[in-house]
Parts: sequence; structure tokens; C-alpha cells
Amino acid sequence: MTAARAEVDKLLKPPTSIGIDQPLREKPRGGQTIVFLSCETGLCQVLGSGMKDAAHAAGLQYKSLPITLANPATLIAGMQQALQMNPKPVGVVFAGIPEAVWAGQVPAFEKAGVPLIPVAVGEVKTGPAVPAGLDGPVDARAQAAAVANYFIADSNGKGKALAVNVPDVGALKIAVDAFTTTVRKGCTDCVTDTVDVTLAQVASNGVVPAVVSALQRKPDITYVMTPQGEWTQGLQAAVRAAGLDKVQLIGINPAKFNQQELLTGDSTAFSLLPFKIMAWKGVDIALRHAEGTPVRDSDVLLPLQLLTKATVGTPADSIDRPTDYQAQFTKLWKLS
Repeated sequence: MTAARAEVDKLLKPPTSIGIDQPLREKPRGGQTIVFLSCETGLCQVLGSGMKDAAHAAGLQYKSLPITLANPATLIAGMQQALQMNPKPVGVVFAGIPEAVWAGQVPAFEKAGVPLIPVAVGEVKTGPAVPAGLDGPVDARAQAAAVANYFIADSNGKGKALAVNVPDVGALKIAVDAFTTTVRKGCTDCVTDTVDVTLAQVASNGVVPAVVSALQRKPDITYVMTPQGEWTQGLQAAVRAAGLDKVQLIGINPAKFNQQELLTGDSTAFSLLPFKIMAWKGVDIALRHAEGTPVRDSDVLLPLQLLTKATVGTPADSIDRPTDYQAQFTKLWKLS
């Protein structure tokens, strides 16, 4: 438990770097277009907004094509539509759908010289057409470990937690596995359990009922860990309506209402998932690919912080720290 507390103390401090220190060889060439295959979730909308800002800062055009997470065929159609553009896009970014669905499109993108930039899709095989992924397994494990250490420390090494798992989304399953593994290794008296939910339940606001049902089966659980905050709106009210004791909500990537709950005490702690910084990193990957500069593993790692009542600040659609991230990127892009 001492190690968990030390890790928590470190992660309560705000990050100061975007994690990239190698500038582009030259200023980006204007007139190119970056494409975002935008899913229906609020998180995709935040990601798209950040990418549009980053594209314009770099002198690029931004194009959004809609897809639906629950219908992977829309992703394939969007990829093929992007490849029909003339001139070809400088990069195609998308989120949430695992490699097994879109791997068959990689040869066409490699032939066209257009990079695919996946976000939060789990494990990917990098290569000429997939130079790097964002919010990948390393980030997911780090975010989950941060929350796990908070859980261990906050419960004084005796907590019982229910983790919400979405097996169909690789990055989220990796995060949940990392949470349970970190707890198991760091706290012999702690207990973790999981509740599996489907993408259909996510899309139909079915996560909260599934969590409440799981808590009713195991009412001694006092923490709920979610890999996405936006699924948990109304959880505390539903828990109280079911006659259960209030649970401590912890997790990754707090929605704006989760951040407000941190301030009021209905949520306890979340790890930072800076979507706008992630979007700017997506543009950075495309720019590096365009000039033939390799993307290093460290370039894609995301800044990390634990958000609590004391550290969350003003609720926003995306909390992005360091706060001067745009200036750090434009300096690397030789625009300032």
C-alpha cells in the first residue's frame, strides 16, 4: 500500500510536457487534408473538434466522415471513401474499432501512401500504412494502473471494486485487465470483480442498469471502476433507488458530468485522458509520415494525471494538460 500511495502522490501533480521533443524537419506543407472517421459518441465529437483545430493550426484542411461503432461496415466504407479523394489525404484517423475489422484495408492504404492512425483500438501491427496508434495498450495500462493505485490507497488496502468491461473494444478490455492485475499484485486484501457489457448496451444507455444489477448481486462492493466516464450518468441515483449504499465511482476519462461529480463528491477519482492532445498527436503523426520522419514509441504516449476534487479544476469536454499543449505542438511544427 505504501507503493500505491507514493504513485498516487506523484500522479496528482499536473504533467508539463506533451511527450514529444523532436521537431519536424520543415514547416508542414499547406493544402493537404486530414480525414477523421467520426463515430457517434460524444468522445469522438471532442476528438474531432481537437483534430480540426490542430489541422487548421498546421495549415491542413479537415474532413469528417461519419461512422457507427456498432456497425463496423461503416468504418470500411469510410476508409474506402477517403482513399477515393483527390488528392489523397495526408492521414486517416479513426477510433474504437479493433484491427481485426479493418486489417484487410491496410494493403490499399500502403499502396496509396496514406497512413491509417487508429485511436483506442487495442493492439495494432505497425508498418508503412500504420505508423503508430494512439491511446494504445501502454497508455491504457498506465491509466488503469493509476486508478488501481488510487483504489488501493483510498480503501486502505481493503477495498472491493466492480470493473465495467466491454470485451468488444480492445483498448477498454486492456484497461480493465490492467486494473485488476495491478490491484491483485499490489493489494492482497483487495477484491475485484467485473461486469461485461456489450456495445449495444453502451449505445442504448444500458451500462448503468447492468452495473446496478451486478451490485445487487454483490452488495458488499464499494467501488465501481469504469473505463469510460460517459457511460455512468445517473449511476449514483440508480444505486440509491435500488436501496444500495453509495459506491465510490473511479475510472478513466471523465465526462464533463463526472468532473462535476468529482467536485460534489459523487465521483472519487479519474485518470486524465486528454482527447484534444490526442487529436493533435494524430495530426503530428500524419505530418511526420508525410515528411518521412519516424514516429517514436514515446511520441504517442499521453500525459497522465489523477483527477480528484482537489485537482480536477473547471469541468470541460476534455481536460488537456499541460495547458500550453498547442504552443508545444506549433513549436515542434516550426510554426512559432
